Amino acid sequence: MRGDVRRQVYVAVSLLISLATSGLAGSGLACADDFQLPEIDQQRIATAGIRKTVGKHVTLFTDLPAGEVDELPKVFDAAVPLWCEYFGIKPGDVALWKTVGFVMRDKERFVGTGLYLASLPPFPNGYSTGAQLWIYDQPSAYYRRHLLLHEGTHLFMYRWLGGAGPPWYMEGLAELLGTHRWEGGKLTLGVMPRSKEEVPYWGRVKIVRDEFAAGRGMTLGDIMNYDSQAHLKQEPYGWCWAAAAFLDGHPLTQQTFRELQSDVSLSHDEFSAELRKRLKDQWNAISQDWQLFVIHCDYGYDFARSAVLRNPAMPLPAAGAKVSVASDRGWQSSGVKLEAGKTYVIAASGRFAVTGGEKPWPCEAGGITIRYHRGQPLGMLLGVVYDEGAPSPVSPLSKPEAIGLAARLTPTTAGTLYLSVNEASAGLADNRGAIEVQIRPE
Repeated sequence: MRGDVRRQVYVAVSLLISLATSGLAGSGLACADDFQLPEIDQQRIATAGIRKTVGKHVTLFTDLPAGEVDELPKVFDAAVPLWCEYFGIKPGDVALWKTVGFVMRDKERFVGTGLYLASLPPFPNGYSTGAQLWIYDQPSAYYRRHLLLHEGTHLFMYRWLGGAGPPWYMEGLAELLGTHRWEGGKLTLGVMPRSKEEVPYWGRVKIVRDEFAAGRGMTLGDIMNYDSQAHLKQEPYGWCWAAAAFLDGHPLTQQTFRELQSDVSLSHDEFSAELRKRLKDQWNAISQDWQLFVIHCDYGYDFARSAVLRNPAMPLPAAGAKVSVASDRGWQSSGVKLEAGKTYVIAASGRFAVTGGEKPWPCEAGGITIRYHRGQPLGMLLGVVYDEGAPSPVSPLSKPEAIGLAARLTPTTAGTLYLSVNEASAGLADNRGAIEVQIRPE
């Protein structure tokens, strides 16, 4: 009974909150009776210059010319089995699910015909409630699809999960599953865009970059504390996307994050606390990796390959040690602890390959000087001595030292030696090979 009562209370509160808020995209939670489709006077809307385009799961009404939005029902229909797969819903259960959407260039036409409900709060781009969604026309076909999928995710979650969780999760998942690829009639959801050009007017990476550059970087805890008013501003959409993309893509968090869909009836605080509780033992490592993502946020970021490889570390033997550094992964623990104030000699050998256009470039630990990344030659061996147990406001892994083919290293603090090749996260997947690194006391 406790769970049923809690769900009822949460649904009621969520409905009141959602009707009082607005943002880039919003959502209002409806009870079961409100999933009914509206009755629409076809003759009246046709007279107002509004036409309809029909798909299996959505009927869209629009004042845009033929051709500009006619793909949208196909996109929505293609998303339904993907939402089912992601949320663990049987496709047969949603076979008869119907929704109605309104794609508006001239809002007044929709107000005049009653298609724009008087109860809707003001919103700049999109809103959804019950079985209906509204989106304004956008300057790019991509962002128009994104908004449709964002609001469609809200509708799907409310209808088939019975809720959508607290603001950060609700908007984060809608942003994550709205970020898509539509190629040759095939839809992929939850993608990391490869470039700005692939997602015109989307702008979530830019939000994170600009906010971090302005000294307003957010921790995961900060984002989880967003209240119902946060999404009156644009920036929380960028941060909620970033949190959802990170938690869904990181190997330490993916399974736990995806299991949260069964907890959407929990209160705001209970929901986020449950996530922290399940990940308690890994939270420090997760927080460090989140920092690195925020600092280096970019298109094509590879969460799995950029996850720091942490291994138990032992003091360096008197004879030294030899370790291998994979070129297709981010930071990797050497498994060796170094002492503060003591000098060590680090020497690297071997070749690996990085992609340099049409064919791979052979590369050594000194890097390739015809291309630079973050101020150092692409592929150069980098190192950091890092005490995992010491709290740090900024991850030491964000401030590496150049090692190259050989270097003398005198740590100012004791800690584990971490190594990586100098490469953007998006470029890790197509690297091949490893560097052999010899570490010895001077």
